[in-house]
Amino acid sequence: MQSDKRITAMSKKEADRADPLCIILCILFIYFTICHFLVLPVKAAEVSDADSIQIEGTLAAILNSERNTPEPTEPLTEPLLEIVTELPDSELMIPFFELIYAVTPSEGEMLKEVYVNVNGEYDRHLYQRAIGETKVMERTFGEARLFLSADEQESRFELVAVDSSNKRTYYPIEQSFWLSENPEPPLPTIADISILDRYEGKIAFVHNRLHLQYNDEILTGINEQNGETSLDQLLDELSYYDMELIAGPDKNERVTIQLKQTPYRELNRFIYDLETFTSGIVTDGEIEEMTLAEVDQLPKTAASVDRSVEFKRHMLKIGWVPGLFFRRYQDNVVGFKLHEETIFLNPESFPETYLSKKLINEKIDEAVAAIDGIRLEENRLYYPYVQIAVRGNTPRNLVKKGQQLLTNYPEVFSKGYVIIRGRQNIYGYTTTAEYKRRWRVRSNFEERNYPIRAIINPNGTVSSLMDIGWHGVTVSMALVIGFGSIGFIVFICELFACQRAEKRKRNRQSGRN
Repeated sequence: MQSDKRITAMSKKEADRADPLCIILCILFIYFTICHFLVLPVKAAEVSDADSIQIEGTLAAILNSERNTPEPTEPLTEPLLEIVTELPDSELMIPFFELIYAVTPSEGEMLKEVYVNVNGEYDRHLYQRAIGETKVMERTFGEARLFLSADEQESRFELVAVDSSNKRTYYPIEQSFWLSENPEPPLPTIADISILDRYEGKIAFVHNRLHLQYNDEILTGINEQNGETSLDQLLDELSYYDMELIAGPDKNERVTIQLKQTPYRELNRFIYDLETFTSGIVTDGEIEEMTLAEVDQLPKTAASVDRSVEFKRHMLKIGWVPGLFFRRYQDNVVGFKLHEETIFLNPESFPETYLSKKLINEKIDEAVAAIDGIRLEENRLYYPYVQIAVRGNTPRNLVKKGQQLLTNYPEVFSKGYVIIRGRQNIYGYTTTAEYKRRWRVRSNFEERNYPIRAIINPNGTVSSLMDIGWHGVTVSMALVIGFGSIGFIVFICELFACQRAEKRKRNRQSGRN
C-alpha cells in the first residue's frame, strides 16, 4: 500500500514536472512555425502565371509590338518574308552585317528552309528543317548574319524562303554593301578607359577592347570539308567569351574585338587563350594603351557603369531568408530567368547575333530601371539568365524587388531568384599539364562561397527547404537547428512520458476500486 502511494507520488511529481516543459516547448514550436510561414514571408505579389499566358519570348514581344508591316488580310498563297530591323550603312567596318527577319509559310503549309544568295549565287542556309523538328506553320522570326562576298568588291543579298508546297519567295535587299578600305573601330571614350599603376608611372588602357593579328590562311581539313572559313572559326571562338568583332580585318590583317570591362591582367590572359585555342587563326594581340595626355583628348561621356559580377566580401551577409530561416546570401543582386524565345527559328542556339543580344539587353535595362538596378555582365554568354545589381538589401527587400519586376514585366522575366552562398573548403589547387581556358579567374573567396539560385515563389517565400537543404546555413544556425531538433525529440519523449504516467495512475485507481 505504501509502495503504491510512493509510486503514485513519484508519477505525480514526474507529470507535474513534465507538464510545464511540454506546454512551453509546444507554444515555442507553434509560434516559430507561424512566424516562419505566415508572418515572415514577403506579401505575395500578383505575379503573372507564365503557363496561363502565351509568352512568345522577350525579343519576339519587342518585334511584335513594333511591327513595321501590316498583317495579311487574306490567306497566303506563298511564303511571306519581312525584314523587321533596320539595315546598316552600305560601308561596313566588318565583313558581315546582321538583321532579323520574319517568315510566314503559305496557308496550311510548313516552312522548309530559308537561305541567302550573294550576288545571285547561293551562299548559305539560314534555316533548314530537320527530320522530327517542330513544324513551323505560323509567322516566325529568324536571325541572319550575312557575309560579304570575298571575290567581289560589292555584295548584293537576296533572302529566299521555301515552304512544304515548294513555293518560293524572294526578298532582294535593294542596297549593296562593301567592306571599308580602312576599317577602324569607333574612337574610345573616357568611359572606356582605366588607369593602371606601373613602376614607371601611370598608364591608361582601353578596358573593353583588344587588337588581334588575324591569319585567314589557316584552315583545318575538317573545317574545310564543313564549308567553314577561318572567319567562322574566329567568330565561334569569340562567342565562347561573348566578344564581338567591331573592325577588320584591315590591310595588315588586324581585327579589333570588343568585350566587357576587364582588368589588364585578364586582357592579357584572353590574348593567350585566343592564340592557344584558335588553331593559329589568332597569332598575336595587344591591349590599346595611351598616355594620360591622350586620354584628356577623348570625348567626354558619363562615367562608366560598373557591371562586374565579381563577388566580394562586403556582399556576403547573413539574414532571414523567407522560407529558408537564416542563410548566407548575396545582398546586392537579384537574378532573373528570361522567357525563352518560342517563335524563333533554331531557338536552341539563340541568341546567335550581336543584334539580338543588343535588343534584349536594351529591354532589360529599361525594365530594371524601375528598381534602380544595373544589369551585370561578364565575358561569357549567360542567356537566358541575367543578374541585376541593386543596393545592399535584406532578403525580404530582394524578394520584393524581384516580385515587382515579375509583376510589371511578365513578357520579359519568367522567374526571379535570390543568390544563396554555400561554402566549401579549398585546401589548394591541383596542377595539371593541360591549360584550361576560363571565362574569368575567380578569387579564393569567390571559389569558396559558391552561388545557389533560390527561386522566388509566388507566395513570397524563397525556394524550399527540400530544394536548398543545408546550403548557406551558418554554423550558429546549424547549432540552433540541432538543439531545436533535440528539444523537439525531448518534447515528444516527455509527452509520451506524461501519457504513460497518467495511464498508470488511472490503472491503479481503477484497481483499488
